[in-house]
Amino acid sequence: MTKKKIGFIGVGIMGTGMINNLKKEFELFVYNRTRSKAEEISEINIVGSPKELGVKTDIVFVCVSNDEALRDVLYGDNGLFSGLEKGKTLVDSGTTSLELSEKIRDDAKKIGINFLDAPITGSKMGANNGTLMFMVGGQKEVFEKTIPVFQSMGKKFVYCGETPNGQKAKHSLNMTMSLILESYLEGMALGIKSGVPREAMQEILDNSGAKNGISDFKMKQILEKDFTPHFTLELMHKDLSLADDDRKNLNLHAPLADKIQEIFADSLSRKEEDICTIVKTLEEKNDIKFE
Repeated sequence: MTKKKIGFIGVGIMGTGMINNLKKEFELFVYNRTRSKAEEISEINIVGSPKELGVKTDIVFVCVSNDEALRDVLYGDNGLFSGLEKGKTLVDSGTTSLELSEKIRDDAKKIGINFLDAPITGSKMGANNGTLMFMVGGQKEVFEKTIPVFQSMGKKFVYCGETPNGQKAKHSLNMTMSLILESYLEGMALGIKSGVPREAMQEILDNSGAKNGISDFKMKQILEKDFTPHFTLELMHKDLSLADDDRKNLNLHAPLADKIQEIFADSLSRKEEDICTIVKTLEEKNDIKFE
């Protein structure tokens, strides 16, 4: 039986794991601006341009870092849109502005291409283990036909309605996770500063209504002083900027969210580290240690 031909653009922290899982079930074609990164992955077909990728595959996933990078692979010289034909499917799994998602949707419709905005969550570990969650916007019948491909990379696929509802959900999620992580760390900081042993304070929070998934994961990194990125501070700050734009457009009253982008900006000198690097700012400004 002939394997479906899948294309993938973006060999980054998330993309590498996604590619390694896709290649187990599909014939995989990969494009990356820095070709050497793609060459580190075995059992894939590396192509020379996004256009070539579009010509050779049935479904193309793009997972790049920001709007500028996405515009480049879609609309630049030998861009993906110049290679995709009517009836093929384009999936954006990066975190993208609503405006660009709407433009891609409209441009895809003009030439008969199916488009799904399908950002992901689950960090590097989820990408490597094939346990990502996809938040998907677009036509429901296209989403349902694409589920077998999603299943090779993730464990949960939430249909959110028409494009760009997948991106709207992702912006909301990352805003929420940032608020939860900062709130947890500030609670820990108060306890530590006032003399409660760190171990006791952590046990109390983790066995109460304050228990949450993101701090459970990140506290392990913090205590090991390991700030290797599962998701960089720079990318989270970018996502918070997107959520900020969304809130302003809706005139949404969200006083905590109004502050969180500024808090993350305070740590941007360490933008390449994991998002849990925000703890260093709390340690420095409060003269405490999480240890």
